[in-house]
Amino acid sequence: MADRSPAAGVARQGLGPGLTTFLVVDVILVVTFVILLVMSQTSGGRGGTDPTAAPPETSAAPETTPEASAPAEPDESEALPAFVLPSGNIWCQMDETSATCTILEFSFTPPEVPEGCAGTIGNVLTVTAGQDAGFLCLEGPPAAAPEGTPVLDYGGGSTIGEMTCLSSQNGVFCRHNPTGTGFSLARAGTQLF
Repeated sequence: MADRSPAAGVARQGLGPGLTTFLVVDVILVVTFVILLVMSQTSGGRGGTDPTAAPPETSAAPETTPEASAPAEPDESEALPAFVLPSGNIWCQMDETSATCTILEFSFTPPEVPEGCAGTIGNVLTVTAGQDAGFLCLEGPPAAAPEGTPVLDYGGGSTIGEMTCLSSQNGVFCRHNPTGTGFSLARAGTQLF
């Protein structure tokens, strides 16, 4: 005996055009919702990057090795009498004939404290026109950059008078332009030239 129930008749007839359209639209809406949900999870749901996410990896951690030579000169150089690197660990002051940079934390072995220095050495490097670059004696902890000091992005430069400082992932590079005398300062070391 054949099954003559109403459900058996619907199965043989298939879905009508209205019900098929309804199901297709529902599937599209569900897929769109899932895609939006995944996108909002990867961007933190704020239309941008998640501020708690780790920064993108670079070939080296900021300020690990001092520049052995000047990094590439930027297309345009600013004239900043004071600036801080993006890490916040190094900041510099410049005028027409000198540049002085302070590093707050470093891992290199500082030079011996010179005679006549009652403090420490290693946190502050300077170069002045007509003089060799060198460390300054520091009494007390190094001062942080004053509030509101502008950031000099990696790859940027500042030139004032005869002095140029360049910011890079490898720290800061400062020199007296006419003589080439200067220094490179990074968390892991220094170069004097």
